[in-house]
Formats: sequence, structure tokens, C-alpha cells
Amino acid sequence: MQTPGRSSSTPIRAITSKISTRSAPPLPPASQTYEPLVKAILRHRLLYNIFLWSLFSAWVLTAWWSTWCQGRVEILSAVGNVLAPKTLAFTLATWMSAVLPAVVLRNRYMTVIPTVAPSPSKTFRNALAKRSTSHALLTYINSAISLGIIHVLMNYTYESAASGSPRLTLFVKSKKHPYYLNGAVLYLFWSQTTLALAYLLRDILLDRFAIRWPDSWTVLAVNHQMQSFRLAHILTSSATLLLFTMFCTVGNIALFGLSRSVVLPLLYTLPIVPRILRPFSAHFLRGSWTLLLLPRHFSLVIRTFYLGLTTVAFWEFAESSYHEAIHVSHNTADPALTLVSGITSSDPYFKHLAYAELKQLAREDSPAASTRRSALFEDQKYYPNMWSCLVRDALLTLGEDYQLLLRRGKPAPPPVAAPVPSKPAVAPPIPATPLIRAPILKSSPASPLRAALDTLASDGPFSTVAASTEAGASQIPELFRSVFPAQPARDSASRVVKKGEEKILGMFEPVKALWKRRLSTTLHPTAPQAVVGALVQVGDWWTRERVNRVAEMSLPNRRLDALIVDVLCHLTCASLTEDLFGVVQRDIPKIIEAILSFLTALEEYQMELNKLYIPPSPEELDNLSAKELAAKARLAEEVARAGDVLSEVTDVLKDGIVEIVKTFGEKLEAFKFPPRISWKLQGFVDYI
Repeated sequence: MQTPGRSSSTPIRAITSKISTRSAPPLPPASQTYEPLVKAILRHRLLYNIFLWSLFSAWVLTAWWSTWCQGRVEILSAVGNVLAPKTLAFTLATWMSAVLPAVVLRNRYMTVIPTVAPSPSKTFRNALAKRSTSHALLTYINSAISLGIIHVLMNYTYESAASGSPRLTLFVKSKKHPYYLNGAVLYLFWSQTTLALAYLLRDILLDRFAIRWPDSWTVLAVNHQMQSFRLAHILTSSATLLLFTMFCTVGNIALFGLSRSVVLPLLYTLPIVPRILRPFSAHFLRGSWTLLLLPRHFSLVIRTFYLGLTTVAFWEFAESSYHEAIHVSHNTADPALTLVSGITSSDPYFKHLAYAELKQLAREDSPAASTRRSALFEDQKYYPNMWSCLVRDALLTLGEDYQLLLRRGKPAPPPVAAPVPSKPAVAPPIPATPLIRAPILKSSPASPLRAALDTLASDGPFSTVAASTEAGASQIPELFRSVFPAQPARDSASRVVKKGEEKILGMFEPVKALWKRRLSTTLHPTAPQAVVGALVQVGDWWTRERVNRVAEMSLPNRRLDALIVDVLCHLTCASLTEDLFGVVQRDIPKIIEAILSFLTALEEYQMELNKLYIPPSPEELDNLSAKELAAKARLAEEVARAGDVLSEVTDVLKDGIVEIVKTFGEKLEAFKFPPRISWKLQGFVDYI
């Protein structure tokens, strides 16, 4: 029994309750859910599809080269040569020289967003400003030269006893001139270097470091469609590589002959250069004509052609794993969560793959897909929920591309700086009357000794200047007093340097213009008209801006935009029966407004393109010259290609709006839209 006046020893505790205010966790980032799964698949493809098959291809080609070099035709000797240790060593060296550098280069600089320019000259100029171009140049040249060295070593190893095969040694066998370079080896390395430069130029002009999603590639394609596409892709790539290597071989022969017939004799006319070149290249000035050397060394040309073809094939094989679809959601417990998390990735490559797989989920007509979509709509485990994250990311991406379309591909203008507040006006100081230290009355001139003493006195000229300097420095903060006297000198020095640079650059401009004018006046009278016309056409092709390229600059992410619109429209249509709580209904006006605004901008751009080309009448066709007719036909083709670029997004936008109007029908009257959106939407309602 408790004694009165004494407190109880039992502690007081709060009443427990099962009702708690726990906040929902945010959606897990893509780096934890989606990206590791895609990277695992890419790693598997890299090991077993790229490395394994490329190593097998290098083994087959090395065995074939070694058998050809030995001149053997017996089956037993050929089989033994395939499994020989020297063949395996050359195989590993070939793979590490050709495939591995190209794979590392692609993995480092491959991107989804293309870099488009209106003309080839601007494309080349933009590529020179990138760091990837210099790395690619070094990689391709080193890889090509390394393969040439390996082939020379194979020739030295296997062709010692072969008859009639060219000896690819560095120096020719001459006791009198032991340092004469072997022309066959020089031609082989010249060919490999030219091939590397041409391949890099092709990559730059086609922007091949950007992933090109195939037109026929869809995640809904069945297996036989994908197999037929792969077969067509292999055949097309093989034909392209064969033609490219043939053109490079022809160009290499022409350049090598020009250097032997024109460039090398010109170098021997210089004062000191012949003394350096004569011990190594004097024999190139003698002998047969350059054109007569081609039939005598045709086997060397065929050898370099096959070596270049295998080199380019290795480089092309290194990028074959980036253009295929990847499916990872079926391996997870919550596919919708994985895909919605994947579209929030900062990497455009993962974002594109996630939207492509999400398109399959939105389009699939099955009970399992319906259940997954319902789980996506009804999610309340995360804040914000999955549907809110999906809509927000989709509309933000479409909004950015919409603004880029309005600017016609031009970069966003810099933000306007805030106006600097004006300082309050300060009344000017009252001028003080200076103290005249010179005698007022005219006096006789002082002696030199007296003038020197006055100068060194405390109130002399030096003291006055020092006092004025200290007074000016006293108004500067203490932190900047140490640099106060040096600042004007530094500013003046920078201005002088800048003016000097401008003056030097200005001096070169007249020289450049004069050089172009003299070159033009020299070539036009002497060169044949066909050559001059070809050079003019090449220069026009190099600098002329294409209408379709400008359209591509305005829609660089059109494939991703089409995927996003398709996903939003099909999920919106599915929400009518699968969204039990009406989560999607609040976002339908925003989705329709974004889609119709994008569609309106595309239609306005199409109208601008149509005004660029007006088909000429029959009377005008009779009055136009052949050159004008060719320009008209070229412009019509560019406008048609630009229309095809816009239609990649326009068709998807129209199909999506039509599906929404068919699905909802009169229920769209419950939503409120701006007047311009209502007028645009009414056109689709009346059409249906």
C-alpha cells in the first residue's frame, strides 16, 4: 500500500499506438536497380559476342595468312599450322592490336546524342575540337601500323623459303647501299596509315561515335524479323567494307605514285634535305616509271588490300554490340519499378533502353501486362510514386526537345544577368586652392646648388609626388595595396599583347586571301575545265549547308521522343480501365497539351520547309539551265529528307492523339484545356 505523501516508484510511459506517420521512401535510383542489370548483359556480350568471336576470327585469319605465306596446300600441314604455337602467338598479337584498342575507344566515347552540323566542313571543324578525335586518330594509326608490323614479322617468319613472294624487309639487299629503304614495306605502311585516316574521316562525317538505332529495330519484333535484320545488316556491312577498302586502295596507289613522282623530286631540290634523304631514298629517283611499277607489284597491292580489309573488319566488329535491344525487367521482382527507375538515369543510353522496354509493357495486351500496369498506377510505396516520376521525366524530356525545336537546333541563349544597382550620386568635392610654393615676385635665377637642395627638401617635387601616391593608395583596401602600383602596368601589358596578336593575325589575312587569289588565277587558265569543275563541285559539297541536316539538328533525340510519346499515350489509354483510383486522370490535360504543342511546332516547321521548295512550272523548266535544274532537284531531295526526319516524331504524335481520342471519346469534355489546345484537339475529334 502506497504511503500518503510519497511518490510512486513506477515510471510514467507514453501510451503506444500502431498509428505512425512514416514517410514513404523515394524511388530507388537507376544506378541501383536498372543500370547494373544492363551492364551485366553488356559485359556478357562483350566477353562472349565481341571478344570470343573476334579472337576466333583473328585465329582463322592468322592461320590463313600464315598458310598463304608458306605456300602450303597440303591438308595435314595446314592443320598443323593452325595449332602451331607461332600461329597462336600471332593470333593474340593481332587481336590485341586490332580489336582491343577499338573496343576501348568505343566504350570510352560512344554516345547516344548525335553531333549534327549543317555541312561536312562544319562537321569536320566540330570534330577537331573534340578530345575523342585526337584519341581516335592515335588509336587507329597505332592499330593499323601494329597490324602492318605483325604482317611483316609473319612474312619474315614464314616466307623465308617461299619462292616468288616479296621479301618485306626494312632495307633492300645491297652491299653498296645498305640503307636503301624497301619500297614494298613503305607502301604497306603507307597503305595502312592512309586506311586509318580515311576510316577516321568516315567516322567523323557519319558521326559513327553516336549510336544509330536501326529503323526496323523495335522491342516488339519477333525472332525471325530480328534474324532477317541481322542478316541484312551483315550483308550490307560486308559490301560497304569491301567498297570502302577498294576506294582506299585506289586512293593509296594514286597518292603513293604522286609522292614518288612529284613530291620526292621536289624535296631533292631543297638545299640541305637531299643530304639527309639520299642514303635512304636515292634509288626511288631512278628505275622504271611509276605507272610501270603497278603491274610488276600487283601481288603487293592485293596483299595490302586484304590486310586493309581485315583491319577494317576488326574495327567494325568492335561496335556491333551497341545496336541491339536489351531486356532486363523480366528478371526482377517488380518490372515496373525497374523500368521507371531506369528512365530516370542520367545516362541517355540507359534512358533510351528503359523507355524502349517500357514501350513493350505499355503496348502488350495480356493479363500479366495489365496487372503490371495496374501496379504502376496504384503504387503508393514510394514518394513521389512511380507514375508521378514517369510523367515528370517524360514531360521534362519532351519540353527540352520542344524548346530545342523552337530554336531550330541552336544552343540556348545565356541567362540575362541581373541589373547592377546604381550607386547613389555623390556630390563632387569642393576644389581646394593649391598652395603656390614658387615666389610670386620675379627673382633672379637660383644657383644650381640651391636648386638641388630644394629638390631634396621635404616640400620639394619628389616629396609632393610621393605624398600624392600615398594619398591615392590610402583609399584602396589593405588587401589590394600591395598590387595597386603593378595593376596599371599589367593591364597595359595585356592590352599591348592583345593588340600585337590582333596585328599579327591581321597581317596573315591579306596573305591568305592573296594566296587563294593567286592559286585560283594560276589553276584556272592551266588546269583542264573538267578538273576545275570537279574541284568546284567538291568545294560546294564540302561547304554547302543541307536542309535535312538542319532538321536533324532541331530533333537530335527524335527516336527517344517517339518512344516517350508512345509510352505516355498507351499508358493513358490503358488507365481508363486499369487505373482504379484515377491517378492518371489529373495528368491527362498536361500530357495532351505537351503532345499537341509539340505537334503544332512540328507542323509549323514543315510549313517552313515546304516554302523552301516550290515545284517549277513547265515554262520555268524550259528556261532553267542544267546547273539550275540540278540545284532544284538537290533542294527538293533535301526538303523531302527533312520531312522524313520530322515525320519520325509527327506520325507518332498523331497516332497517340488519335488513340486517346478514340479511347476516351466524350469523356474528354471533363478536362479543361487552353483555347489553342482545345481548337487543335477538336480537329482530331471531328476527324474521328
